[in-house]
Amino acid sequence: MTDNSVAMLHHFRAHQLLTTYTRMVDAKDLEGLAAIAHPGIVLVRSADGSPRAGREAFLDLYRDFAQSDVQESQHMTTNLSATELDDGSLAVASRFLAITTHPDGARFTWGRYDDEIAERDGTWVFTAKRIRVTRIALVGEDMLAPLNASSFAPMPRS
Repeated sequence: MTDNSVAMLHHFRAHQLLTTYTRMVDAKDLEGLAAIAHPGIVLVRSADGSPRAGREAFLDLYRDFAQSDVQESQHMTTNLSATELDDGSLAVASRFLAITTHPDGARFTWGRYDDEIAERDGTWVFTAKRIRVTRIALVGEDMLAPLNASSFAPMPRS
């Protein structure tokens, strides 16, 4: 394979895993998240004081998310870059935007993911997940358009 083909394959693998991750977070699919987390995964979040180690500690974050007041969520990643490490695993840097709805409005959270992924038993999994939140914007219910509002027609005004 050419260097360019290898780079494209790394990017594809990283993109596929991040897309799977964001869909499972949005679905609050703990079993699916467990399947893409290495047993020895390390989770580092800017909101926490110290890293969490192990699959169960990783899943605790998503258990908390599943039990929170989040009604709907949409996590998106962009600006992805994948770099092969000496052991064949990949360092994956990306940016994220997460939009969540709550009983009192919505939140826009954005930041960076700096992850490590590796192939284990034929499946690509996260060996490290680093989540660095840049900012969170709160949007009150009174600022949200009605659910039946058209995305291209004039906005109704009260």
